[in-house]
Amino acid sequence: MSKGFVTEGLGKFGPFGKYNEVVVVNNETKTFHTGETLGAAALIVGESSATGTITLARGGAIDISHLTVGVLYEIGISSITVNAKDVYVLKR
Repeated sequence: MSKGFVTEGLGKFGPFGKYNEVVVVNNETKTFHTGETLGAAALIVGESSATGTITLARGGAIDISHLTVGVLYEIGISSITVNAKDVYVLKR
């Protein structure tokens, strides 16, 4: 179940973009594979020297330090661990 939209009007007319929620991950681990957290479909590394690991929805992992700041990476995310820098996870 989704957490809902910011206003009732948005709820009536549906989402207007490809991604409609952002979760900022910084110095923590977040999971996106159960309940209300489902739907993590992209990310943007927000700061240089970000480190950590992205675990993909169908297996495998990506080292965050190998990604470019400001680039939209459209990938299905199961979980993400970030060490002390902002990474923006976009949800559908």
